Amino acid sequence: MRECTTTGVVVSRLVASLFTVAACAAQPTIRAIDFFAYTGVDIDQIRQSLPIRPGDHWTSETNQLLRSTLEGLLDRSPSDVTAVCCDEDGNRIVYIGLADGSGSRVRLNQQPTESVELDADLVILYDRYEELLRQVVSRGDGLVSEDRSLGYPLSHDAGVRDLELRIREFALRNPSQLFAVSRKSSNARHRGIAVDAIGYGLHSADQIGALTHSALDPDPTVRNNAIRALMVLASSQVELLAPIPYAVFVDLLASGVREDRTKSVALLSELSEGRDPLVLEAILERGLVPLVECARWSWSGHAYDARVILGRIGGLDEATVLAEAWNSEFVDVALDSIQRSRAR
Repeated sequence: MRECTTTGVVVSRLVASLFTVAACAAQPTIRAIDFFAYTGVDIDQIRQSLPIRPGDHWTSETNQLLRSTLEGLLDRSPSDVTAVCCDEDGNRIVYIGLADGSGSRVRLNQQPTESVELDADLVILYDRYEELLRQVVSRGDGLVSEDRSLGYPLSHDAGVRDLELRIREFALRNPSQLFAVSRKSSNARHRGIAVDAIGYGLHSADQIGALTHSALDPDPTVRNNAIRALMVLASSQVELLAPIPYAVFVDLLASGVREDRTKSVALLSELSEGRDPLVLEAILERGLVPLVECARWSWSGHAYDARVILGRIGGLDEATVLAEAWNSEFVDVALDSIQRSRAR
């Protein structure tokens, strides 16, 4: 399950972030504090030493207080501290990444250095698109649902959809510009817009290659946009003209940045739906530990996809997996099945 949905339809990342601001502002209460990338760290001791507890209010100062406390406990900076909104009651869940970078298989791209940028027309169009999304959310329309069946997201809001179709028109006319900016531009904002627009472009092997490359961009927003575009493709009704290379996203499961993990889990959930043995074996051999970390998160809305993948690796019936993965106890059921299957 994605972080913010309405009637089972995935919403855009920008809309989700705007909803976060609007919904969480009313009830900034901490539901849970969960950790990831904590191999070799005593998280029980860390948890006991934190200055906040579930039930406390989240304020603008809490993030910096947490970071300062963790730096003192770890003698280094945490890899991530994020308060995510929202559960069904509007509460926040705090996620703390404790990766120190040692032994990581994740190798991000070098920072691009060229001055190449997007046409001003697309940047202006994208600014209008973002502003309209803000207006839609702020006037109380709630989340803007989207259709992904065509391989790119189209909002059910007519005004937003019109701008998305204009972004698609630009992408169809200017693929070379978008590909060049996504790989070479030193401007992260322009790379992020380019990658988002590539997701609206012509479906091709080049499109999948560009998005996969940008999934390792040094900027986290660019990575997020790239993985999300691939996730839309993977979950659409479009026949892919090239396979999505799953190995990149198996490695990103071990990222110290939460969004890398959650978006990669969501994409791998789509890629494992057919139970390709190569995909499942790669996750089992190289991504099981971080996947289990995600599956044990407190709120099922954030842990569901990871639990589904575990159930598939364990060979459990798909209907059972999809129904039972909402329950935290399912993690141990799936792990027991994995252990039994490996012992055969």
